[in-house]
Amino acid sequence: MSENVAFELADTDAEVDNQQTPSAETVLAYLRTHPDLFLEHPEILDHIELPGPPQPVVSLHHWQLRRWRGQALHNRHALDQLHQVAADNAEADRLLHRFCEGLLNATDRSPATLEKQIQADFDIDTCRVVPLADLDGETRKLLAGWLDNPTPFCGRPHDTVRESLFGDTLPQTGSAALIAIPSKASGPARYIVGLGRRLPDGFNPAQGTHFLEQIGELAGAFLGQAASDNDRY
Repeated sequence: MSENVAFELADTDAEVDNQQTPSAETVLAYLRTHPDLFLEHPEILDHIELPGPPQPVVSLHHWQLRRWRGQALHNRHALDQLHQVAADNAEADRLLHRFCEGLLNATDRSPATLEKQIQADFDIDTCRVVPLADLDGETRKLLAGWLDNPTPFCGRPHDTVRESLFGDTLPQTGSAALIAIPSKASGPARYIVGLGRRLPDGFNPAQGTHFLEQIGELAGAFLGQAASDNDRY
């Protein structure tokens, strides 16, 4: 930014600061000379609190308008939330599409390739894809209850599980999402996909797991194909 532009901005800010809020008399005088202001700009009424009749008199018409206005504000808030959900879903679809493309284009269908693809496509700090058979007995025992009904786990894993899956790539204060990958659609878990974030609430138990389940299904298809390829030889 040049000095001239900086000075011009500074002068503009000074002028804004020096402007005084118009007095009530000035506003009233303007409204008297522009009686059709609210007809030409009805949106102003959305930001004005109109007075009701003096208490204890109750105007049903005024009460009805207040209720309608409250409902309109509630509906606007709900619509904004729906727009945000739609935007989040669109972003999730975009990420999954990119993930699918990466898996389909991979020439080496190995756990290491899956790790790299997940880390490249998603906002995580670390990723591990570990065969369940490679985990020690204590870790498998700690995971046994979860593996009986393996919906994705989100939160702070047990230290033994964290160290077995992530080593020193995930601090003790970090959080993780664990996804069990079966060898077949109805078979026992064959791999554990671990996603880690250094933030304690990066993955938390309150979040939904549908997106993680979709990642798990794609990872399972990828690793299942790799197993089928290996079985041929």
